[in-house]
Amino acid sequence: MDQIVVSGDRAGACWRIQDCHSCTHSSHGCGWCPYSSTCVPTTNLLKPLTDTQICPLKAERYELRTKTLGCGCSTTTLLSIVVTIFATIAGLVLLGLISYVLLSINKMVGTGSWNGVEIEVKDDGTRDERQWRRSNAVTSFVRRSALKATKESEQEQVTERSRLLG
Repeated sequence: MDQIVVSGDRAGACWRIQDCHSCTHSSHGCGWCPYSSTCVPTTNLLKPLTDTQICPLKAERYELRTKTLGCGCSTTTLLSIVVTIFATIAGLVLLGLISYVLLSINKMVGTGSWNGVEIEVKDDGTRDERQWRRSNAVTSFVRRSALKATKESEQEQVTERSRLLG
């Protein structure tokens, strides 16, 4: 039935189709308006953004379905997905930027570096070098749990290390 074209009239050919699948897969380039169960001539899922009269009912304008994504995805769904993806990317970029700024500020005015080399000079003049890394919440919890260390003893170690490094 979707192959019938009335004197080259695309709108007439689309209006004759009565179900979503036949409408979206017709050779006339039609779209499905679900609330009014109407097949209308359009090939673009984003057409409702520019054409306010695309569907018979104005309320279903953004519920248009086309062949591109089928009967299960409307313009509203597509736009929601696109906005969500871009918002997620923007949020991750913003978090990365905030982390970078905070780490830069920490190095300038905060507690300093997160890692370095500790040099211990022994009585006989030999030097003992070892890498150190400032602990975070996870490593502090693991260390306290495994070694049964208290927060005060860990603070004493950090203070002693600061005195050695100058």
